[in-house]
Formats: sequence, C-alpha cells, structure tokens
Amino acid sequence: MAGLRQRQALERDAHILWAAQALFARKKGYRGTSMQEIANRAQLAVGTLYNYYPSKSKILLAIVARDTDEGLRAGETLLKRLPRNPARAVESLIEQAVAPYAKHDRGLWRELVAAAMTDPAFARVLFGSDLRQIALLATLLRALDARGDLRPGVDPGQAAIVLYSAFFTWFFAYLTDDGVELADVREPLRQSVQLVLRVLLAPDLTKHRGESS
Repeated sequence: MAGLRQRQALERDAHILWAAQALFARKKGYRGTSMQEIANRAQLAVGTLYNYYPSKSKILLAIVARDTDEGLRAGETLLKRLPRNPARAVESLIEQAVAPYAKHDRGLWRELVAAAMTDPAFARVLFGSDLRQIALLATLLRALDARGDLRPGVDPGQAAIVLYSAFFTWFFAYLTDDGVELADVREPLRQSVQLVLRVLLAPDLTKHRGESS
C-alpha cells in the first residue's frame, strides 16, 4: 500500500507540473495564473494542490529543477562513454543542454526569465541551474585535458563558461524573437562552439582521434 501511495503521489505531482506549465505558457502567463486555475487544470481540489506546493513560485522552480535534472542525467551518461572525437563530445553535451528547451513553448521560458528578474530567490535557483550545466561542461573538458585533447594551459572551468555563454546567447535569440525557431539557432550555435573549440583543442587532433567517433 505504501508503494502504491507513493506512486500515486508521484503521478499527481507530475500532473500538477504539466498543468502549471501549460497555463504559464499561455497569454495570462505565470503572473496571471492562479493556484485555483492550476488546481482546476490538474483536476484537484486547491487544498490538495497546496499540500504539494505551498506557492506558485515553488511550482515554477519544480519545473526548472525537473528539466535541469533530465538534461544533466543525459550529459552524465555521455561522460561515461566519452566520444573519441573531442569536438563531437563537446557538441553532444551542448545538444543535451538545448534539449529541455525544445519540450516547452517559448512562453514558459519567457515567464521563467521574467520571474527571475523580479524574484531574487528565484534568480538564485535559476542561476544555480546554469552553474550545474557549466560544471558538467568543465568535467567534460577536464576529461579531455586528461587524455591530451586540450591545448596546454587551457583552464577547463573558464573554457566551460565561454562555451556555455555561446549557448546562452543563442537561447536568448530564440527567446526574444518570435520569428526565430529553436531549430534555427542550432546551426549558428554549432558554429560558435566550433570557433571556440579551434582555440581550446590541441592541433591535429582529428588525425589521431578519428573524425566521426
């Protein structure tokens, strides 16, 4: 019975987040959506909703945490089977960072950024998610450095910040322009990453590591 209750609680929690993100992405947005509307969409009594989440901001933070965790798990799996081609390894990890953003309407991400601009506590959590992505990139770069793939003197931590900045720039291009689709920024993002990698990687690596693996 305890296992059944736990499973039901997890399913209800997932349904709450689905209902909330659908409402946040609409015209009324995060600020215009009430807890009562989220409860209605999730087909719950509002009191039950408050048992799971004491505030609307906690729901939004849960959405961020869930998507960040999914992306990081995918990245950690990549690190366990590191591609022989160092450029492909970095590009694959950047692709994993992009993947969660394809799951939701851009309206939701706009609401996330807007909430961070007005709520310092929320901003800290959102920035914490960015730092976790940067840390994963730094771990990858340290692994590449250990096998001699980086130029001497490259700081993996600083290099990770530069690479993540390229991702962040193109994400905001998508976020701020309705005429730009996520698919439209993938190629310029790839080119930006390739440019940074020309500086980071040791010369003639593909000759030794293989182009496609």
